[in-house]
Amino acid sequence: MVRKIKAKQVLRLHAQSLSGRMIARSLGVSRDSVAMVIKTAADAGIVFDDVSAKSDDEVYALLFPGRNEHESAYRQPDWPAVHRELARVGVTLRLLHAEYRDSCLSDGVPAMGYDRFCKLYQSYVVAHGITSRVERKAG
Repeated sequence: MVRKIKAKQVLRLHAQSLSGRMIARSLGVSRDSVAMVIKTAADAGIVFDDVSAKSDDEVYALLFPGRNEHESAYRQPDWPAVHRELARVGVTLRLLHAEYRDSCLSDGVPAMGYDRFCKLYQSYVVAHGITSRVERKAG
């Protein structure tokens, strides 16, 4: 998987007069990536002071518009509904994935695999801070 360059950090270190090699080494990216960020920022007339209040994602989008903006080929499940269904007795992620896959096949849309389905559900749970409480009867 391709990592996004930390463009804001590159500009910050460049503003501190560090060399391209030192920036690359300290951020763990290639020298070519550092050079590309610095050149793109120079061509756009952007310096670190202009972007110091922005987030890393905003700076990256400012320097490289359109990159990392793609729409998935797969239909996204209704994650809140998936989470609600999992609270029911006997419902598993495998069962919900099978239902999702069947609905995609009937609509002629490609369905994501089970592994990807589970990873995206996990991302949803982490992003929303959701926890599941399992209640058990004593005895």
